[in-house]
Amino acid sequence: MMRRVMRLAFWMAAGLLAVGCSSLPGLRVLTGQDTPNTTAEITVAALDLVMADKSGATDPAIIAAADRIEAATNGTVDIVEIRSDFENRIFSVDMLFRPPRSDGSLEGRIAELEALRRAIELTWQGTMRESDGTDIIRVQMMQPADIVTLDNGTSFVGIVVADTQIERGAAAAYLSGTRSLNTFFDLIAKGTLSFEQPNQLVLYKGQPNHPMFMLPSGR
Repeated sequence: MMRRVMRLAFWMAAGLLAVGCSSLPGLRVLTGQDTPNTTAEITVAALDLVMADKSGATDPAIIAAADRIEAATNGTVDIVEIRSDFENRIFSVDMLFRPPRSDGSLEGRIAELEALRRAIELTWQGTMRESDGTDIIRVQMMQPADIVTLDNGTSFVGIVVADTQIERGAAAAYLSGTRSLNTFFDLIAKGTLSFEQPNQLVLYKGQPNHPMFMLPSGR
């Protein structure tokens, strides 16, 4: 058991939590190598940003589900956008993810992985009813970079660090069984859970429900 957890910690540390991975800007923010402010300065220098259009209507029941997920994850998650795309049969959740700060030890790495697992699992669980009628549950995880604007005070951009997709039925089957780092890792290893990481700086684009987001102007 311990050997497998160590293997999982090493595997994920080489990806999502990799230290020294200079080609993945979002991951450097996640691991504390870059502060969000530093990343924001680089982002603002490279891109034109505009205040997000937050006029898209969202079902109040879905917003209530987002509130429940945020409460259950004890402050590690802030949901930016949550929507059903019935045309493409995808239920999407875009969230800011703030894992507990690790001291670099194996125990610290495992705590980060547990927070990641719990955030994704609770999102599946919290939206199982609202995602009825779709085939895929997609969870995109981001780190926030704050920007001070002249007319709107502090706003944010979302730096994408992971994009996950799973068939809704597979998520339901997983939730009905044993939940652990081992079983979660098996979903990824078997390809049941798609877990993609950007290899360059990727900013969130969408129609955020969150009140203070900025988006690239070319969206």
